[in-house]
Amino acid sequence: MFRLLTTLSLFLVFACAEKDTADDEQTASTDADEDTEVEDTTDVDPCTSGPSPTVRLGLGELEYEALDAGGENLAELIHGPQGGFHITMALAATQMDPSYPWAVDLEGRIDGELIGATRPLAMMRCNYGLEELQTWGLLLIWDAQPEDLHDRTAEITATTVDSAGTSVSGTGTVHIWDPSLE
Repeated sequence: MFRLLTTLSLFLVFACAEKDTADDEQTASTDADEDTEVEDTTDVDPCTSGPSPTVRLGLGELEYEALDAGGENLAELIHGPQGGFHITMALAATQMDPSYPWAVDLEGRIDGELIGATRPLAMMRCNYGLEELQTWGLLLIWDAQPEDLHDRTAEITATTVDSAGTSVSGTGTVHIWDPSLE
């Protein structure tokens, strides 16, 4: 029985190797016959480390929503269950390593004064359609009362460090809105 299995295994190995060689030879001869240059169409993974990493701020509790550079970027102030107040931020990045969660430093300034800060961990997900990494649900916690935050414009800075140690920052502006004060 052992001899039979060994023989079958060797047969399959050589048969597969022979087929691969024949396929390679056929492809080579076809390319030579056409006398044309073959373009490399190998897809490049958009969600890996690269020479020019970027990060962009967005909003989003359940998905990434890009900030509009000229828009109002309304960020709802959430009253947390432990008595704090936060807005939910999101990030999009390119050419960074998503292997492990990233440390993200979020800072919120109103009239130049640092009023909100937190350091969540972000698990990045690749959005192949947009060719970028994305994360959402990052809480920027404010050290102020809703009355001091409602209807104010805040400058947000996100500084992140990826799995490979690459550090990149991005900024954006949001308008804080508290529906309970309307």
